[in-house]
Amino acid sequence: MRLPAVVASLLAVIFVAGCASTVSPLYLKTDAVTDPAIVGTWISTDKDPGTVRIEAMNDGSYQVTIRDDKTGDNSVYQTHLIKLGSTSFADLLLTTSHLSGQDVQLPWGAVSLHQIVKYQVAGDDLSISVIDDNALQKSAKQPGFPLQFRGTQVGTGSGVAGDTVIISSTEDLRRYLSAHPADIFGEASHFKRQH
Repeated sequence: MRLPAVVASLLAVIFVAGCASTVSPLYLKTDAVTDPAIVGTWISTDKDPGTVRIEAMNDGSYQVTIRDDKTGDNSVYQTHLIKLGSTSFADLLLTTSHLSGQDVQLPWGAVSLHQIVKYQVAGDDLSISVIDDNALQKSAKQPGFPLQFRGTQVGTGSGVAGDTVIISSTEDLRRYLSAHPADIFGEASHFKRQH
């Protein structure tokens, strides 16, 4: 992904190469939900050290701060929680990044894309799965696959990097994820609640 704010830990979980973003949000203001179990500070149990702090805001949204514990870099997201059927999702939208001691702004004219994650809280374990390029490509081969997406490329030669952007509407995203909540998501990463 383009911003240097894409760093290890959950930043890597959310923005890893092979992770797809969406142009449209998954949530509707009328059905965003609250989940008190998700609030708190979570420490990565995977190989990359990272911390995720989730705070409930007065407007029903959440502020998610993701910190790379090696570098001290962090990114802050405005987040809305959604429940489709029995599956919980979070829609994250980047608001600020702090990298190498400096605030990083999006370039002029750029907009944040939505990062959709599937999550589950079980006691002191938070599991998070992101939309995975490979799973999306595999699902797209099925007859009647309804989501539209495009690949992006930045750079030249061996420095080319690419991402996938889902361009389907909110309604199409919700309809698909309601019927197929696991098909386009990758393996879960786990975080443990800090006490």
